[in-house]
Amino acid sequence: MEIYFEYPYYLIIVAVIVAAAISFFLYYKDKTFKDLQAWKKWTMTSLRFVFVLIILLLLLSPVIKTKGLIVQKPVIVVAQDNSSSLLLNKDSTFYQNQYKTNLDKLITSLGDSYDVRYLQFSETTENDTILDFSGKMSDISSVFPEIVARYAGMNLGAVILATDGIYNKGINPTYSKNLDFPVYSIALGDTVSQKDLVIDDLVHNKIAFLGNKFPLRIYVSAEKCSEQTAELTISRDDKIIYSSDIEIPKDGNINTIDVDLAADKLGIQKYDVKIEHLENEISFDNNEAVFVINVIDNRNKILLLANAPHPDNGAISFAIKDNPDFEIHTEFISEFNGSVADYDLVVLHQLPSVRNNIASIISEIDKNSIPVLFILGKATDLKNFNNLDKGLQINSLSSKADDAQAFFNQDFVSFSTGFDEKEFFDDMSALKVVFGDYKTLSDVKVLLYQKINGIKTDKPLVLFSEQNGVKTGFITGEGIWRWRIDDYRQNTSHDNYKMLINRVFQYMIVKKIQDKLLIESAQVFSENQNVVFTAEFYNEAYELVNGLDVEMKLIDDNDKEYRYFFGNQGDAYRLDIGRIPAGTYSYIVESDFDNKTYAATGKIIVKSINIEALNTTANHIVLEQLAEQTGGKVFYPDNMNAIPVSIADNSEILSLAYEQEKLYTLTDLFYLFFVILVFAATEWSLRKFWGGY
Repeated sequence: MEIYFEYPYYLIIVAVIVAAAISFFLYYKDKTFKDLQAWKKWTMTSLRFVFVLIILLLLLSPVIKTKGLIVQKPVIVVAQDNSSSLLLNKDSTFYQNQYKTNLDKLITSLGDSYDVRYLQFSETTENDTILDFSGKMSDISSVFPEIVARYAGMNLGAVILATDGIYNKGINPTYSKNLDFPVYSIALGDTVSQKDLVIDDLVHNKIAFLGNKFPLRIYVSAEKCSEQTAELTISRDDKIIYSSDIEIPKDGNINTIDVDLAADKLGIQKYDVKIEHLENEISFDNNEAVFVINVIDNRNKILLLANAPHPDNGAISFAIKDNPDFEIHTEFISEFNGSVADYDLVVLHQLPSVRNNIASIISEIDKNSIPVLFILGKATDLKNFNNLDKGLQINSLSSKADDAQAFFNQDFVSFSTGFDEKEFFDDMSALKVVFGDYKTLSDVKVLLYQKINGIKTDKPLVLFSEQNGVKTGFITGEGIWRWRIDDYRQNTSHDNYKMLINRVFQYMIVKKIQDKLLIESAQVFSENQNVVFTAEFYNEAYELVNGLDVEMKLIDDNDKEYRYFFGNQGDAYRLDIGRIPAGTYSYIVESDFDNKTYAATGKIIVKSINIEALNTTANHIVLEQLAEQTGGKVFYPDNMNAIPVSIADNSEILSLAYEQEKLYTLTDLFYLFFVILVFAATEWSLRKFWGGY
């Protein structure tokens, strides 16, 4: 032990002198003690000297340094697999009962000589001590980085890995890095394959359009199944919609079954795929699988309403027929008896015309704020067209037409075409445009101007205007069907032509915000995922509003209701309700604003996952490779009590001893208070007893 002072050492001598002076003058200059025996004086003087000196020395801020020997036992980490695959074999009863007892005995026996730490893992690594084999996935590779992170800087001796070697998440554990410790494995599970018929995977679209069919591919494997066929059924809403006998694959093979299903119901649809249970199968869980598909009908519907047959109509339909976002219907005005209110965009080819002024159609378009694209031609009634006051007027005293080529307006930035516009339009044929004086609103946006006889003019060929948030487009000439042919002649494809028409239509169609309270979330979750919602609220000016109370009611399959509140996140709201059991849930989100209650509803599906059931045959090769790489060994449950002996025989797993220095300051020397108190109390008692007072 060594003592240091923050102040110069000569002050210690000063402290001794001061303490001696105080004690001496008290007992040898005070006449009260003149007749007292000398030994009594010296006794009290010594007591006073000691506690006064201690007080003075403490004022010099002493620091005491001590040295000691610290022995750190090797840390042995027991990492136990808690995934459900361990119960999908013939020894499931053993693992649920006797194995747990044997594991506790192993940990106890190791605890005498080592610092034992226990972890469990499945899809994540945790400190949980309840071994129930309930994990939905196995991620062995994540165990080692977690161990290294937790016990970095400690005397990590070895890892005991108790698992069947099956991993269905993460990488092959043999590729793990920084394994500077031996891995002793307890090889669990059964390496002998059992009779089992398995749905390995389902491949399908995430969305389908209402009225269409969507493909489903089912991958099926089997082990040791003597049967030749099995019944496959697909159900929705507890009703079988498909049934067929399938051929059972031979051992180790995978068969594919392709099925086309009808998307005949809107919304999120859950389908149950089942293969009949065979006698003596090791597991029935993997005979069933669930998939979810979202059937939507949000394609933008386009009405192409034509005055008469024209090749432009077919060219337009051709350009967008492969775009899943668009659905086009071509009608002749003489035969049309539907409602334009059912469409998101109306294309009027040479309408209004002399024979068809389409006043009622225009009125319905205006009433429903539907964007409209006018394609003008020789049949267009210009007087009637000008009276519409849509942003373009053409004054013409002649019925003649001009041949106008297109040249691109470099200042147009409302959308990009995705190709070199100058090169493309220079190669395009001229359109038959209306001859006359063109007048436009000041805020129109011109995509293409007319070039007549090689001279660029300020007359628009393709332009757009917007009034009250509704767009109107104009193509002032007929003959764009030629552009399709020209594109193929120049580029051996129709890609640029298609892109142009699609971009024009995408720009024209505007989706307005219909609801003030908007809810966003994934529609399908797995049961091992957190269920997260976000919400936005808009006022009358379509500005985001924050600071509201937004409440959700979540209702499960059994009509049990759960309540949650969203938290503010900037101008939006967020709710993370964590993981919830598999099932179908409906929700109602409500918020009060301006003395009104706004609500939004929806549905989500949480899918169960049975990945563990897809492979029930233990993979002990992985454990043997880990042992070989790290210098460990592989043991089986019936001889796991030999693990402590094997670890003890490893000469590299040793306790570490090191010298440790400790510093004690004034605040650590609290016991000196009691020393001072004892000396002072003793001196005071003797003075009183010997007549000092």
